[in-house]
Amino acid sequence: MLVASRYPPCRLVDGQFKIEHRPKAKSRGILYHLVEIGYGLRLLISAVRFRADYAVVQSGTTHYFVLMLFSIFSIKVIPVLHNTLWPSGFRPRSILKRLLGHADALFFRYCANATICVSPECARQVKEATGGRTAGILTIVPQFDRTAFSLHPPPSIAVPFRLLFAGRMIREKGVFDLLDMIAILERRRPGLVSLCVCGDGPDLELLRLKCDELGLGRAIDIKGRVEPEILRQLLIESHAAIIPTRSGFEEGLAMTAVEPILLGRPIVTNPVVPALELLRSASVSAKTDDVLSYVEAILSLVDSPAVYERLTLACADLREQFFDHGRSFHAALEKAIPQGEKAED
Repeated sequence: MLVASRYPPCRLVDGQFKIEHRPKAKSRGILYHLVEIGYGLRLLISAVRFRADYAVVQSGTTHYFVLMLFSIFSIKVIPVLHNTLWPSGFRPRSILKRLLGHADALFFRYCANATICVSPECARQVKEATGGRTAGILTIVPQFDRTAFSLHPPPSIAVPFRLLFAGRMIREKGVFDLLDMIAILERRRPGLVSLCVCGDGPDLELLRLKCDELGLGRAIDIKGRVEPEILRQLLIESHAAIIPTRSGFEEGLAMTAVEPILLGRPIVTNPVVPALELLRSASVSAKTDDVLSYVEAILSLVDSPAVYERLTLACADLREQFFDHGRSFHAALEKAIPQGEKAED
């Protein structure tokens, strides 16, 4: 049985397979936490009715502590962390978030059958939250289709230096910081840098409005959502990609940091993006939430052709881990669910 929180609500039954879109109600504040708990309880009811042996639950599905209830019904839970427990380097300070964190830690310590983590940072946080007292932690590396991501020589260094951002259009992804960066660059050195922005989300129209208000239309091209093939071509035509995620977002890895590297393009990002740990040799690191730091990082690429070339060449050595099936989610799931138990099913 597969359940996703996507719209529109729908259900498909095909023999032994059941697939359901079960959207969450949009909510904020205390109501948000009640919705998360309720969603987890509904999943528990479905799992019991389905007579599930295992529940593989992706981060963001519900509060982790709710999953402790699954063990009452002898359902083993394998959480999959596509997000960190807290933004890297920014542990929660509010009393509510700290209490929720302590409750979630009880699940990882006593009830998680195994934990699959999308980055080393996710794994470190689980160990830190539980004091190292948890079941096996399996760290995976997102896998890509090699045929779709071949290396491409970078375009010649010329004005403008072309940056690309791809991601969800929300403030915590740093999209409004991008406007501030380009505005500063335009004041200092007009026409030096151009930015292409790809993605969809609730802040897309506001971003376009702010861009027009700042008079940045000639330097920034906000395309909105584009198909994957078009995005890859835009990356190939760019000099570098930028991932300015802010400190309020629990970034698990950032797939949009990996794709440029696979095509031979360096990235500009910050330590709250765990992909930086895996991609450092082809990256320029700015300070988290610091627009001026990003401006200097961008200029270090523009003004230092030797640095840019070194980072570009480093992309080749980083690629293979993202084509290694032995480090995939499927391989981790094979380890998390013993072969004997699968044969009995």
